[in-house]
Amino acid sequence: MLRRHVFSVFLVAALLGFFAPQSAGAEVSNEEVKAFVNSMASSAVSSLTAQDIDREVRKERFRTMIHDFFAIKSIGKWVLGRHWRRATPEQREEYLSLFENMLLERYVDGFRDYKGETLEVSRAEKRQENDFIVHTTLNRPGGDPVNVGWRVGVGEKDGQKVFKIVDIIVNGLSMALTQQKEFNSVILNNGNSVESLLEKMREMSKPAG
Repeated sequence: MLRRHVFSVFLVAALLGFFAPQSAGAEVSNEEVKAFVNSMASSAVSSLTAQDIDREVRKERFRTMIHDFFAIKSIGKWVLGRHWRRATPEQREEYLSLFENMLLERYVDGFRDYKGETLEVSRAEKRQENDFIVHTTLNRPGGDPVNVGWRVGVGEKDGQKVFKIVDIIVNGLSMALTQQKEFNSVILNNGNSVESLLEKMREMSKPAG
């Protein structure tokens, strides 16, 4: 399955809307956006795939990388969908913490099992102002290539351009939407209870071993 491979860790992200691009001031080029995606891929390989680091070190490096390239809190809000409005402040706080930790636990070991996958960037496409999609191919030794589109929003902070991935589409499928459906199903099948989802996420967030 795709999630066994290193770059699948990025496939849980949000649809356009979790990060609202603001004016980036200076014109943003396709090459800049492609460079951002290349930088993300390089960061994953260089910092997370070493075989001589223990799991906790790998997890903390992964956590840092998630915050560098994704607006993780906003992703979590989008995935919870309409249930976010019903959650109490305490539930929201716990949910966001669990969401991040769940992703770390679910995907961190894929980096340990890295087998030389590479991400080939082909082109960037400007959709709207400060809204791009970068088309790439995930090449897997011994496996079929996978088409991955990275939607990138560009904003500005302290006079500097800020790039954030706002959607990832794998062979035409949004993994964010898949995750949202999973969470929604848990809630609806348990009396429309947000707490039921939190209970499941607590289990999924426990360290392996």
